[in-house]
Amino acid sequence: MSVPPPPGDPDEDDPGARPPGPLLGLRFWLLIAFTVVCIAAGLAVARLGPGLFPAP
Repeated sequence: MSVPPPPGDPDEDDPGARPPGPLLGLRFWLLIAFTVVCIAAGLAVARLGPGLFPAP
């Protein structure tokens, strides 16, 4: 059975030692792009749908 390292061991991974990640990273901009595409698709269906698919 292994013994855990003592507190304050310099080899321990300290989350406070790492700089924070970017606030507006790649995932954020991909989500914004997906949102814009969905809104544009909804507007296209609302605008072009009645002309393409008339009521019977």
